Amino acid sequence: MSKMADIEHLRSFVVRTEEILTVDSDTEFEELDEMDRSSIQNRLYIINRSGSGEAHYILLSPDRSNILSYQVRTDYWKAIKDIAHFGVVVLDNKLYIIGGYDTVKCKHLKRLLRYDPRERLWTELSPMPKSKAKFGCSALDGKIYVCGGERSDGRASSSVEMFDPESNEWSNAGTLPAPRLNNTCAVYKREMYCAGGDFGTQSHDNFWVYEGGNFEELDLDYPHALPVCLDRFCATTLGNKIFFIGGVSCKVGGTNESNKFSTERKMFSYASNVSALSRQKSEINGIQSDMISPWYYKYPSITHARHSAGVCTIGSRIYLFGGSHIDSGQDIRIAEFYDIERNVWEEDFTFRKGDVSNVSCAILEVPRRHDLKKINLHLKWVMW
Repeated sequence: MSKMADIEHLRSFVVRTEEILTVDSDTEFEELDEMDRSSIQNRLYIINRSGSGEAHYILLSPDRSNILSYQVRTDYWKAIKDIAHFGVVVLDNKLYIIGGYDTVKCKHLKRLLRYDPRERLWTELSPMPKSKAKFGCSALDGKIYVCGGERSDGRASSSVEMFDPESNEWSNAGTLPAPRLNNTCAVYKREMYCAGGDFGTQSHDNFWVYEGGNFEELDLDYPHALPVCLDRFCATTLGNKIFFIGGVSCKVGGTNESNKFSTERKMFSYASNVSALSRQKSEINGIQSDMISPWYYKYPSITHARHSAGVCTIGSRIYLFGGSHIDSGQDIRIAEFYDIERNVWEEDFTFRKGDVSNVSCAILEVPRRHDLKKINLHLKWVMW
């Protein structure tokens, strides 16, 4: 074999070896797909929030409209090892890990970490004013909001904090109408909502909107509410609706009965462009009907009841990953999706390894970078 052939062979070896290092150990190496050869990968991360440190990912198409590769790969992040119930937010293609609970030291955290996928660098930023876990969080207008959560004393919080990445500073951003933990936040058309959650040993059906520096009822005369009391559920947007999926529901027991908790299979949606005004116009036109509701419930149920799952909208589909069942205590290893065009849920693929019992999803653009120093070092030896 000539020296030039040796060089080309080595280049190929180094590139392929780098790829293998990020693949789960039981996955056989396959030919690199088209996305692997490009300069940017759109990675959908399914991030463990139980302390394993695992960040599974699959590859999306350049426009993020479909899954490009079903080969599940796993990164191991020391930054989240032994940390549970932290918040996950993506802003400007940077991943923020917020608060959580240290399962080794048995304490709540106030730390804030930022991961830059372009530099593959973790940075510790200004910590939260208070230690928290199990809260709802979202990004709105370039700021990060942390809503409610579990305090260091185990009680539910009603405080809302805002982080400004530009100034690296936290500030008070109002309060929730009532304390909540295991609540869910969602942003739709520059409006932020806080829904459900746990307080007082039971789930709740609240649905609040952030206005004027505080969370409030959408309509004081006709407050909106979830159709069932829920916590640990998913929320995502598709089209003009916010979808709420799965979670843990609570049926309040009688005087001598305990509350009953169940893992849900239901999905329902909220459309902010439907209001009581629609009913008034209908009555003016002589059409008799009840108040038009922004809520819609007649969707098919998910295949596997689950809570603490990850959710992501990809094209015209809503994907569910991981999660747990409250009765069995087992994680749900089958990923499934809802096809809005066909109005059906379908199973998609199975996680063969790793902990997916409590996860969050995040899409990041990650550049492909090869270790040029190693390549050059090997080339020197070959040339010599």
